[in-house]
Amino acid sequence: MNRIKGSVYIKILIHIALFLSGLTLAIGTYHIFNYLDSYTTNTSDFKETSEFQNKYLKYVERVAVYVDYREKGYSGSIGFDPSSSDISSLFEKEVDTKTKKKDNDASTEQQKFDYYNAILNQTNSNFLYYVKNIKTGAVYASAALENKVNKANDDGKNKMTLKEYLEHVKLTNNAYLIINTETEKYATNVNRNYQYLNDENLSWVIDYIKGNVINGEGDKEKDRGDYLICTTIVNNFPNKADEFGTMYHHFNSLYFNYSNSLHPVPISFIMLLLFLILTVFFTGHSKNSDEIILLGFDRLKTESSLILTAGGAALLYTTAIRLCKYLHEDYSFDYSILLGIGYAILYPFCMFALLSLVRRVKKNILISNSYLHSFGLKLKVFIREFFTGRSITFHFAGIIILFTIIETAGFLIYRYAFSFHYRIPIAITTCIFGYLFLFYLTIKQVIDFKIISHETKKLADGDLSHKIPIESMREPALSLALDINNISEGFSAAVDEKVKSERLKTELIANVSHDIKTPLTSIINYVDLLKKENLNNETAQGYLDILSGKTWRLKTLIEDLVEASKASSGALVLNLECLNLVELVRQSLGEFEDKFLDHKIEPVLTVSQEPLYIMADGRSTYRIIENIFSNVVKYALSGTRAYINIGAEEDMAVVSVKNISTAKLNISTDELMERFVRGDLSRNTEGSGLGLSIAKSLAAIQEGTFDIELDGDLFKAVLKFNKLNGYTSETRIAKESDFLP
Repeated sequence: MNRIKGSVYIKILIHIALFLSGLTLAIGTYHIFNYLDSYTTNTSDFKETSEFQNKYLKYVERVAVYVDYREKGYSGSIGFDPSSSDISSLFEKEVDTKTKKKDNDASTEQQKFDYYNAILNQTNSNFLYYVKNIKTGAVYASAALENKVNKANDDGKNKMTLKEYLEHVKLTNNAYLIINTETEKYATNVNRNYQYLNDENLSWVIDYIKGNVINGEGDKEKDRGDYLICTTIVNNFPNKADEFGTMYHHFNSLYFNYSNSLHPVPISFIMLLLFLILTVFFTGHSKNSDEIILLGFDRLKTESSLILTAGGAALLYTTAIRLCKYLHEDYSFDYSILLGIGYAILYPFCMFALLSLVRRVKKNILISNSYLHSFGLKLKVFIREFFTGRSITFHFAGIIILFTIIETAGFLIYRYAFSFHYRIPIAITTCIFGYLFLFYLTIKQVIDFKIISHETKKLADGDLSHKIPIESMREPALSLALDINNISEGFSAAVDEKVKSERLKTELIANVSHDIKTPLTSIINYVDLLKKENLNNETAQGYLDILSGKTWRLKTLIEDLVEASKASSGALVLNLECLNLVELVRQSLGEFEDKFLDHKIEPVLTVSQEPLYIMADGRSTYRIIENIFSNVVKYALSGTRAYINIGAEEDMAVVSVKNISTAKLNISTDELMERFVRGDLSRNTEGSGLGLSIAKSLAAIQEGTFDIELDGDLFKAVLKFNKLNGYTSETRIAKESDFLP
């Protein structure tokens, strides 16, 4: 396994796969959100978008304005070719006509007409219009339809040609609008969810083309006549140069990238998590060692490495932003390509920093190798020493505080006294008194410690009965002298206690090793040897099976005793992690299903909240639940039900198990929780009597509780853990991913 975890080639392949899956995820996510910024998920056709409907309505309104000018006598060349002129200048002229007052109004109106004429009569436009004045018979059509309309007029078949044309539009074009101003009815196959092609907007078009709107030339025209307006869009927008073609091809590009990213994104996300987990699992391992291998950068203090990492990431981020801005502005690179370039720049550095943190966590030096940890240890030692020797430290602290009060009083007297003549002498006197007070206490302590040093030499020479004179001493020297005077007595008592403790410990170790472990090992070995002899005596073989079972039961008892001792002493090493308590109980219940069935016990599971997350050690928590179910199997009355309830009470996750006991429970709950005490007082069933005690200890070291309640023959076990509030399966994945490289 070490060869696999330490293989350089496998690590390189995993990093390549991780890089590619992350790059695919980043670019695919960008395409999806870029599309969703403008369109919805159920939009697959450009003609269903609000952009198209808005632009289509704008062109219909332009047709109304254009026909209005034509009816007023304005004319211009039809068949405008956008390649021979700059359309942007037309927009500038339109703005100029609105911002500048012209002396010649006719010239201004002509310029406006030329603008609409140029927009609507491009030779390769995707927008086609056909307008006929029903009263006068005048026909106005886009350049692409002019020849067809003129030919229809020459043949004298206007009505039939128009009907055929309109039917042709309805059958072949998936975007058309036909308006009859006489009946004020219109027909269209454009989706009107965005309410652009509605009655209000189209009423304005009807009023404008009929001359019912004042447009700057005087009163309304009352007798212009009615019109038949037919507008349509050429299928598939073959002309890419006009507004419709540009918007159409931009939409297709976005939708193509969006639809092609829907499936790769979740797959890339799963692959990213998979290879991220593999990277975390493999990092720090080598072929020749089971230890985690640290790099030179990993040995820096945690804060220093974080500062260097943040600074390097900020520098690379700034560099990537400037490079992408340059490529976009000067070379028109697509944003998805720029995103890939930025990702490729930042990925190696960020992954190096992240894996460094992972190696620190695996080596358990993330916190221990930090300035904060060192400062905390020193502060902890200082506080502990301060309160440990409080008779001395409090004394000196009181002296410093009193001296500070005296000096502050002198300053306040000098600063705020009313009389200038007296405040200076009083302030100086006060300050001198404070310094004399401090000087006296300091000299007194020096004298006392000199006496202690002199008298201690006699104790060091072996005279433990000698006492230091303490009559004239004051704290903190007094406490030190008293402690030294008690050295001989305390030393003798400590030696006696130590000898007694070592003797008891030695006796216990000797007794356990000799009286339990050695005979048990011998019994197990001889039982194994007898099994290999192939005894033909069935009675002897039965005795051998019983002996084998009892030896293993004794071995289990010893293991339970050791585990109970570790649990009660806190010597167990816990691996705390986020656990779904409901899943753990269900799993344990499934493993005991056959045993419940054999003992004719029907488990009834009730879950009031699912999932239910706790922070606990998986192995220890499973052992608690296993002990509870094992207790049910051993002592529950056959043919009854065991009720298992899982739920939450305030901030606690609670598991309760209730069953009817076979034997009478004439015992208190406190006695039942003691070691080697069993509900079966006759001790006919298997068990060591340690299960409940072990469960209680294992719950306690995980900051949980385990209690039992007795009501006649009803036995109820209640297990409680602190619940992780606001925790779900999604947040669990997101939070666990924070610890992954």
